[in-house]
Amino acid sequence: MMYYLLLLATLAVGAWSAHVALLQAPADAMQGNVQRVFYFHVPLVWVSFIAFIGGAIMSVRYLMSRRLGHDAWARAFIKTGWAFTTTVLVTGPLWAKPVWGVFWNWGDERLVSFFVMWMMYNAYLLLRATITDFEKAARIGAILALLALLNAALVVAAIYIWKTASHPGPVFVKKAGSGIMDPVMRQAFWSSFSAFTLLFLSLLVARFKYEKAVSGAMENAN
Repeated sequence: MMYYLLLLATLAVGAWSAHVALLQAPADAMQGNVQRVFYFHVPLVWVSFIAFIGGAIMSVRYLMSRRLGHDAWARAFIKTGWAFTTTVLVTGPLWAKPVWGVFWNWGDERLVSFFVMWMMYNAYLLLRATITDFEKAARIGAILALLALLNAALVVAAIYIWKTASHPGPVFVKKAGSGIMDPVMRQAFWSSFSAFTLLFLSLLVARFKYEKAVSGAMENAN
């Protein structure tokens, strides 16, 4: 029952946030309507990092306890986070091309560090899919999840370490009808932030139920 309420809340908040972000919020004074991608791009980044932090925490718990339930949570967090991270790599270029003139810039340390993070989680998924010894895969996967989280920390630090041409200046400017001070823009951002957080939780719980069933099957097989 609680899960269905979560799904209902996700749909309701998601519909409202899309309405505010796409129809009510004013166009940005500098970037125009393409800036609306921001309302989806940034919340996607947020839930991606939350997922990978959760995956790392559950990986540590697995290494300490060797309980497959903890590993099931780790897999659920990371696989859900991978889906959101992949979407970030789609929305980012869609925003970048009209604003900066290119879909991708390999000279941008921020972009490259994020791409490396995504590749590390690809490696996690590949490892879990190919190692036949389930407990061995869980141990190696847990270590890889912790290493990937270190790279995720570098992605966050890159915002402050490297000032790159691919991200020139603020997304919002303080002008009439635009800017971070505009209340409708703030409402659009925070409603989207809430919607994607609820969507993440919905997908995470569904994924955990599946991964828990997989872990249970492995335990019974042994």
